[in-house]
Amino acid sequence: MFNPPTVEDLQETRRANEKLVLAALDSKPEWVETELAKTTSLALSHLRAALASLLDQGRVRRLPGTGTRAVYGLADPGLADVPATPLTADAKKIRDYLEGRADSALHMAEQLRMTREDIMAALSLLNAHKQITCTFVGSLVVFRLREAQALIDQKDTKKKQVA
Repeated sequence: MFNPPTVEDLQETRRANEKLVLAALDSKPEWVETELAKTTSLALSHLRAALASLLDQGRVRRLPGTGTRAVYGLADPGLADVPATPLTADAKKIRDYLEGRADSALHMAEQLRMTREDIMAALSLLNAHKQITCTFVGSLVVFRLREAQALIDQKDTKKKQVA
């Protein structure tokens, strides 16, 4: 009797596929999607699912390609790998600032009158808590709150308003 895969099984497979993709991307700076599929031995649909997840996590970025060729490379948003310690006042300030908007670290520093180093430290902490995502627009890195986090914050705000 056939047992369909559970959500956990699918997530585990996607994570394993992500590791294969990251290992390949680590070996050279730019990969065409079809070459990446051959190198990882992943079906194109599985590769695209892994790439979509990695793009959302900000770990991979799509690079300018020629014609319709999709080209990918590792993304480096400049965030430090820090433990998920309690949020600092700066991290909370940036999280509040990013509610409903996306912005670059440099512009946030200007708007919030903070140093870029303090912004990056706070963003690194928010990233450790999986509260932000980043998107590359050319060489510019744009940060935003994760959708789920934004919805949770919105509900908390509404509860506070009712109380």
